[in-house]
Amino acid sequence: MKAWGILTITAVAGLGFAAPASAYDAQCFQNAHYLVIAQQRAEEVGSDFIIRPPAVGKIACTFETRDGDIRIGEYEDPLYFTGLSRNYLVLTRSTGPDGNLVIYDLDAGAFEPIVDLPADDEVIVGDNAVTYWERTAEGNEDNCPEFAEYSGYGFGAVIAEERILDTATGQISATGQSHCSSTQ
Repeated sequence: MKAWGILTITAVAGLGFAAPASAYDAQCFQNAHYLVIAQQRAEEVGSDFIIRPPAVGKIACTFETRDGDIRIGEYEDPLYFTGLSRNYLVLTRSTGPDGNLVIYDLDAGAFEPIVDLPADDEVIVGDNAVTYWERTAEGNEDNCPEFAEYSGYGFGAVIAEERILDTATGQISATGQSHCSSTQ
């Protein structure tokens, strides 16, 4: 059994906060390590997440916090589910076309993201790896072949470098691949 208890709804309710009301159905995602219950917020952007040990048998996919559950998602934090790979919860944070990739190591116990950085939308969540393109530098005429095209349409440009999170080891490595992306 994993050590749980960073934040439970009981602790949140004890501080005077209430879970936001929602008219949306919950969505459940599960692997051998965790069950993630996501629910889109009704009156603001983003979703809230309940994390618990995987269910055995039929899953009751309802957004109701139980003792020992972990909650991720805060008011005005526009988080969206992208994937679940082993013990890594992969989310995006965005209110528009350019956003951040946010990855939590659910085994870590401290629920601060291990990755929270600007990234392209191209994220691949596999059983053993998460592949993404981290935005690392501004694009210009010298480093971005598409710079004139993007500028002509009123867009900006950014250089993104490919990264791979090995979910078996927790190590992030750079592949050496990069490309230029447009930004708004």
